[in-house]
Amino acid sequence: MLSRKALALASLCTIVCAQTGTADEAFKSSKFLTYPAESQTSYINSSVLMAGLVAAQNSADQAKCIGDWSGKHLSGGYQPVIAAMQRFPDHHPTGVIIAVLQKACGSFKYK
Repeated sequence: MLSRKALALASLCTIVCAQTGTADEAFKSSKFLTYPAESQTSYINSSVLMAGLVAAQNSADQAKCIGDWSGKHLSGGYQPVIAAMQRFPDHHPTGVIIAVLQKACGSFKYK
């Protein structure tokens, strides 16, 4: 199960780093879920690829896990991410994606 704390932290990070407005104006999963399925898959795939690149610089095992996870879920439109966004509609989509990847492949905290 995704922890609300992990989702909140990931969402906060994406809001602070990517948004110029107030948190109230932030891009939310509820808005993301109104996009066409192809657009959703493309956005999620880009985020997963970037997470895989970050992992590759820090943990070969985590990078492999992310690659394997992506290969398993890409053709289905990343349904674990979509389901998590449905459960957490007020969180930024990137925060939800990172939380799902952390659940599947471990933390992005590196030493």
